[in-house]
Amino acid sequence: MKDHQQKEEEPTWASLSPREKVLAAFGMTGLGLGIAAVVAIVVLTGVFLVALLSRNLIESEGVAPLFWGALLCLPCGLLAGIFVYPLRLAARLLPLSAAVKRSVEMVLSAGTTFLAVLFVEYFTPGLHVRHPWLPALLATLVVALANVVIKRLESRKQQQRDGAA
Repeated sequence: MKDHQQKEEEPTWASLSPREKVLAAFGMTGLGLGIAAVVAIVVLTGVFLVALLSRNLIESEGVAPLFWGALLCLPCGLLAGIFVYPLRLAARLLPLSAAVKRSVEMVLSAGTTFLAVLFVEYFTPGLHVRHPWLPALLATLVVALANVVIKRLESRKQQQRDGAA
């Protein structure tokens, strides 16, 4: 009876053979590269969309600055997050209702995105923007719209799972 009740334990890294370790390492590397490629494609698509919609405001010395802009999105986002973090911390520490905290988090998230895009516009070599706040506002709205669409798709999937169960 105990044999049936015991579940098979997952193997540990130490219990794997050298061949299995190599295969696992290649598999995880491939998974990581695949995820990085999808993220890069999404960021590039966003950069190209904002550049296309703001083409009267953005002057680029070719296509290379747009790739540089996409590459700089992560470090500039981290830099913007550092500047906004004290405000996030203050909002979390204040005794606010859950709805107000959620609203403040949304506003701070939009502010972080806006600031990150301003940094990308400033630090990207070969990119000249006349009114930098307009493309930054457009990029912030695109990210917010993407978040709304993702949230709606997730809730729809959850409703389908609940209905099927």
